[in-house]
Amino acid sequence: MILGIDIGTSKTAAVVVGDDGATVALAAKTHRADLPAPPGLSEQDPRALLDSAAAVVRELPLEARRSISGIGVTGQMHGVLVLDTEGEPLTPLVTWQDGRCAEGNFLEELNRRTGALLRTGYGCATLAWYASRGLLPGGAASAATIHDWIAAGLCGLAAPVTDPTDGASWGLFDIDALAWDLPAALAARIPLKLLPEVVPCGQVIGATTRAAAELFGIPSGVPVTAAIGDNQASLLATLHEPEKELSLTLGTGGQLSAVQPAGSRAVVLPPEAAWEQRPYPGPRLLAVAASLCGGSAWQWLVDTVERWQEELGLPAVPRDDLFVRLNDLGAGAPCARAPDAGAPGARGPGGISVHPHFLGERHDPNRRGSIEGISLDNLSLGGLARALAHGICANLRDMLSAHLREGRTRLVASGNALDRNPLLRQAAEEVFGMPVLMGAPREAAAVGAARLAAQAARNAAETGDSAAGPSAHPPRGA
Repeated sequence: MILGIDIGTSKTAAVVVGDDGATVALAAKTHRADLPAPPGLSEQDPRALLDSAAAVVRELPLEARRSISGIGVTGQMHGVLVLDTEGEPLTPLVTWQDGRCAEGNFLEELNRRTGALLRTGYGCATLAWYASRGLLPGGAASAATIHDWIAAGLCGLAAPVTDPTDGASWGLFDIDALAWDLPAALAARIPLKLLPEVVPCGQVIGATTRAAAELFGIPSGVPVTAAIGDNQASLLATLHEPEKELSLTLGTGGQLSAVQPAGSRAVVLPPEAAWEQRPYPGPRLLAVAASLCGGSAWQWLVDTVERWQEELGLPAVPRDDLFVRLNDLGAGAPCARAPDAGAPGARGPGGISVHPHFLGERHDPNRRGSIEGISLDNLSLGGLARALAHGICANLRDMLSAHLREGRTRLVASGNALDRNPLLRQAAEEVFGMPVLMGAPREAAAVGAARLAAQAARNAAETGDSAAGPSAHPPRGA
């Protein structure tokens, strides 16, 4: 039995998988860890996220928890929190949705100095922003993603470590060497001590302490595998023939991913590129287009309809019923061919096109959403719902370079937004022109992290290695 934990943007999840990789037990809950912040900023309380992760694990059946022999951890990528010498947070978690680095010409100047392609919300961009304004807290000793911090806490490491999938999500990472780009980090004026030690993907970093075992309701002494980014974790749980498939994930954001052929090398992308390369277990490379609005764009439509009902003084339709009704209305709306990338005057379903850039995009933070093709008689609620579903999928399709989509025969889909919305699944088939496979396990990222930890346990058993971690770190305080 292997435990997988996923610390997401809006919820935490935990699964236990058996020897065959199938899910034995599952629990998930909304964490509500968001902190009040000025417009454009996105911060979460790391302790609330830790408490939520512990609570969701404790919701798993006691017998399953007692039987675990390994732990894998994953979570929302790109974000960063700064820690003291004992591994205690000195800052909130600044999430991947944060926009502070988009202000003025900060990013342009930072990328000029480093020769990199940093985006707002990337950990190294945020650390450089802190440093440029003298806002790095006194006593800052290290920095981490939220899931690297929680993995370290499980086994008592005061200084979290990172694997290449997580390290690369911060930027300023050499994905060929699988190491930090130290000259670029120095050019960004980031104290090098803040960059966590990089360990191989799937390495065991320690074992659960008694304090962690008590908090999570699990045995002590269980091996913990280095945390992995949720994008790659989801793919480990969903892809069957990686080089023949595209992966579409719609959670809060959206991701379209393509595992590249073995031996592919990193390429230098222009500043306007809407996709990026990431490390993938194997080791291989992964091409990813990531939109800031995925499922949250669909949430926008529901929120808007609810607000209009309130403003008109109408009886509110229960939220769950509203989701179902919008799906039904959209399924019955007229449908035209999905617009081609860059086609002048191209229109989506019913003549309407929705461009769901409501939060901007990483490659264009100032971009905003729009609705085009409105006439006097075509803006029905169902038509808008269908056009929005097409727009969410078409946005990701057009962000990923066409040559990376060539030769792919099916779309493997996952994420809560796709699980719950038949209209989005239908739109994905129409936009990509290929069958959509929805065989992904529930809470795929947590399952992928667990499967990675299971492989680490098998490797350790074959080599006779114990749960040895990275280079020694002082134990975290009680």
